[in-house]
Amino acid sequence: MKNKRQISVLLSLSLVLGFGSLPSFAADTNPAQEFYVGAITGPEIMSSFKSFNEHFDRSVITDTQVAQLQSIAEPISVKVFFGQWCHDSVREVPRLINLFERSKNENVAATFYALDTSKSDPEGMALKYGIKRTPTVIVYKGDTELGRFLEFPKTNWANDIAQLANAN
Repeated sequence: MKNKRQISVLLSLSLVLGFGSLPSFAADTNPAQEFYVGAITGPEIMSSFKSFNEHFDRSVITDTQVAQLQSIAEPISVKVFFGQWCHDSVREVPRLINLFERSKNENVAATFYALDTSKSDPEGMALKYGIKRTPTVIVYKGDTELGRFLEFPKTNWANDIAQLANAN
């Protein structure tokens, strides 16, 4: 009954104000649009997504881990698919960014792709790379996929990435 009364009041108000019809209250409320979607750099992630900062500051990157990533002697690319809304991404992506920044290995090129809550993006990158979980970290040498990690590393990011890169 209360909803009928509210609609009646809105209709009357709309007609009195001369709108001629009910105003539209159905705003675009697609939850996927509440989050950044698309390619983004590590520094942009850290400056734009405040929830990621805590994990960046708390991530412990050892000298051994830095050395492991620095040991990669041939160029690789690392594609990181994540969701700003995903708790695993909020925890793991800042650790990866911190590791890449600390190691400063020019042979390691990292690219970050933010996905919506459906794990998709307008460019179709998630579909192209078969992303089903976030974060997904894929390591390539040239056009060859060396391996991928879903949600978290097996041992730690530096060790896992270096093992893939140096084994091939």
